[in-house]
Amino acid sequence: MIQEFLRAIPLFQDLEDDDLAQLLMVTRARRYGAGSLILAEGQPGGELHCIREGRVRISKVVPGVGEEALAILEPGDFFGELEFFDGLPASAHAVAHTDCELLSVAHADLRELARSKPQVAATFLWAFGVTLSRRLRDTNQKMATLFAISRTG
Repeated sequence: MIQEFLRAIPLFQDLEDDDLAQLLMVTRARRYGAGSLILAEGQPGGELHCIREGRVRISKVVPGVGEEALAILEPGDFFGELEFFDGLPASAHAVAHTDCELLSVAHADLRELARSKPQVAATFLWAFGVTLSRRLRDTNQKMATLFAISRTG
């Protein structure tokens, strides 16, 4: 059941039952086959996506090199949060790494729920902050590794 799945995700686990029910009413389930483009870099995002099944590859195309994977996201992970905060187009590609199912909610619907319920806003902001911190630490480690490789080559 979708409600139990969302309860297991830190972004949603502390929501009251009625807040979660409101969120479920505007959430759409979508399936993608392996290799399908979910979101293209530079394209307006407009939605927060949570992976229910499968894996999603977040990548950028590097000129002269090709696609470079930045992360492989698993069930329970989410993406589309940068566009939620800054309103800019997608900063990377999101590609179905395997067959997958996503639960997607429009940024506008999520913002409205957060505006009307301060506790919901606090829950989301904390979970977003934790996730962004983890991702930044991973990026810092990758950058340090790239610098080390470039100095030895």
